[in-house]
Amino acid sequence: MKIESLETARLRIRQYDQGDLDDCIRFRREVFGLDEPAIRVERWLQWTVDSYRELADLGQPPYADYAVVLRESGEFIGSAGIVPTVLPWGALKGDPSDSLLSPEIGLFWGILPAHRRRGFATEAGGALLAYLFHDLRARQVVATTERDNIASQRTMERLGMRLWRNPNDQPHWRQVVGQIKNSGT
Repeated sequence: MKIESLETARLRIRQYDQGDLDDCIRFRREVFGLDEPAIRVERWLQWTVDSYRELADLGQPPYADYAVVLRESGEFIGSAGIVPTVLPWGALKGDPSDSLLSPEIGLFWGILPAHRRRGFATEAGGALLAYLFHDLRARQVVATTERDNIASQRTMERLGMRLWRNPNDQPHWRQVVGQIKNSGT
């Protein structure tokens, strides 16, 4: 299982390579507010590039970050990807005594501020969902975000996800969970 590249009308979602270091540094600073030494981002980038090959060799899902670029110009505008995510379904469905975690296939996206509000996150997320449902045959996919990240919640809704509110504040990135089931299963 491997994603080399996915294309939409306006975007290409592709594997990162070593030439993407400056874009990764800028992305992590502008989207996540991280001010990291370049060597740390370089190690992350190497790990990401290596993971494409290693996961494919093991026949595992392509859990990784992918560069989101404009199709026509190749300009880097963000990142999207597939991550293992653990969720407390019992708590999400109203049973606070059920705190057991369930592993799920997670989806994420982040777009540079200069390129937001143009539907790029929905387009990239939709391409990854199509891959996960049609090629990987995933039963369901989730996405997580903070309560105050309304833009991400709207993207989840545009992707057809049902939103669940986590009664727990921590971890902060799992306060709202989007869930979509594969209609082909």
